[in-house]
Amino acid sequence: MSKEQKELVNIVRELMRNEVYPTILEKDRAGGDPFDWSYVELLAQHNLIVPVIPEEYGGRGLDYVSSALIIEEIAAACAGLAACMVGTIHALLPVIIAGSGSQKRNWLPLFTKKKPILASFALTEPKGGSDIEKLETTAELKEGFYYINGIKDFVINGAVADYVLACTCGEEKRRATYRFFMVPRDQVRISKVIKTMGIKYANTSQILLENATVSEEHLIGDPRTTYLLLNQILDLGRPLIGAIQIGIARAALEMVLRYSQEREQFGRPIISNQGVSFPLARMATNIDAARLMVWKACALIDQEGDYTKASSMARLFTSRVGQAVTAAAIDLMGGQGYTDENPLNMYFRDAKVCSIVGGTDNVQQMIIASLL
Repeated sequence: MSKEQKELVNIVRELMRNEVYPTILEKDRAGGDPFDWSYVELLAQHNLIVPVIPEEYGGRGLDYVSSALIIEEIAAACAGLAACMVGTIHALLPVIIAGSGSQKRNWLPLFTKKKPILASFALTEPKGGSDIEKLETTAELKEGFYYINGIKDFVINGAVADYVLACTCGEEKRRATYRFFMVPRDQVRISKVIKTMGIKYANTSQILLENATVSEEHLIGDPRTTYLLLNQILDLGRPLIGAIQIGIARAALEMVLRYSQEREQFGRPIISNQGVSFPLARMATNIDAARLMVWKACALIDQEGDYTKASSMARLFTSRVGQAVTAAAIDLMGGQGYTDENPLNMYFRDAKVCSIVGGTDNVQQMIIASLL
């Protein structure tokens, strides 16, 4: 890491340690309904909600490696907060990459203010799931306005976002008819808030678009290339999801490591037993390997290289590592790790979502296999 990256990581680590970590179990029990803005406000105070926004629009202009570093730190304290952040990044990437000058000037600065604001990326639908070619949400152009109709499922930030980035198809339901629209909150109905087993701080909702009306200015990018842009956005987001998983796994390892150094059985700390120290060694090794895979994918993005395979590999491997580490941590702590009073309970549940979002583990294997 560069000196600047180290300084930024230290700032975020201290912020999370002092202001977020002490109340994570309280927020987890609350379940995210109603949404508590306190953690997001902390990020807004430091212009960290969307750190990849270019400096010319008021953002930090961070590269992907630096963004992954701070997402790991945030996730190590609260994975739900990191999910709010990555969900908003997903929603704004089409604007950053393909938006017009006026669209960037109108929307990007809103997410750099000290007043917190979130966006949501609405892609998944009840019938589609991982099959993004089965979109049913449509957008019809009439007299200069688009009328959008459809249902979007499992939308992170869905009920609390000021803007929803909605992916639609035309009536022909072909790739060439895909569109991205930035839809204001007042044009979106919330069907239900979805109760999830993990990342409970983040709001997850099903949303309805019923004749949601937006002007042509809300259409993002060239419609002829939206399908390619969609796949690019998914590729860009996968290593950031991996960074969330690294943060979860690292937090679990740090907790069980402290416990094994302090817990005594038969007159000595349990870490002196190979039955404890060897699993810890494997956990630490796998976390480092997974982190390097995330950094590699992010570095390829920053260098404008071919990052699709590396992104899917990072997303797949971090998913496996996060779930394995959190499960092993509970095994090592025994009954102490199985209680509601222990954050390991939360880390275990949080880790599972990273095998689903951004395309399931099986989808990642399909992508990797196609690129071998």
